[in-house]
Amino acid sequence: MQEIKSFLKSKGQKERTIRTYCSVIGRIKKILPEKFNQEDVEKALEKMNLNPSTYNLYMTIFNFYTTKYKGFSLTFTKAKINKPLPIYVTKEELKAVLDTIPNLKHKLGIALAYGSGLRVHEICRIKKHDISIETQTLMVRNGKGAKDRQSILPTITALALEKYLNKLKDNPIPYLFPTYRGHISERSFQERLRKAIKESKITKYFTFHDLRHSFAINLLNKKVNIEVVRKLLGHSSLRTTQIYLECMTTDLTALAKSV
Repeated sequence: MQEIKSFLKSKGQKERTIRTYCSVIGRIKKILPEKFNQEDVEKALEKMNLNPSTYNLYMTIFNFYTTKYKGFSLTFTKAKINKPLPIYVTKEELKAVLDTIPNLKHKLGIALAYGSGLRVHEICRIKKHDISIETQTLMVRNGKGAKDRQSILPTITALALEKYLNKLKDNPIPYLFPTYRGHISERSFQERLRKAIKESKITKYFTFHDLRHSFAINLLNKKVNIEVVRKLLGHSSLRTTQIYLECMTTDLTALAKSV
């Protein structure tokens, strides 16, 4: 496992990815005989009763292991995954949730997902000097795929951040959401969002990633070029961004009156 960790680290993989690889390889190896073949791996995964998405992940990771360390590749057909359309959160629903949160830190974290399209781990790790109130932009450094990108700061979020940053100016920790150990945890934000949704009594359940989806859909509804949206989200492929085209909202009443 140490060799696997070192190899993945040399390839620039993040700690979270390395932990996932080691965990998956360890789980599968635990139920395999010492000398195993493809059939043994298939039977092991069948016993684990994985959902299609997890099955594909496990097979991909274990194929890396067998190819590099066992001298054979696994041949498998990816399980078909049902991909529902992203959940869209309206501004009214977001306001109802934010109104239940007294802590400005948590409010701002949720606002950055909805108004700037940040992933929750990016929100946790963003630093104070990456925020530009003057230009209403922010830099996401070392995001998914180890890439940097720039995104926008809606006016209302920029104004709230300006006041928040003034309170942090004497704090030596560079993170926008600091703790005594570094930065706030993803779980802290996720649990606060779950609690706020419950307290708001809205009927829709959504996650941080759904807020990021909603950011993209809002931009497309405003006729922002899809290539611009792709860059703001940090997608490598335009095909990933195009799913949001299916979620664009249309005023059907206005449409009916126009025809």
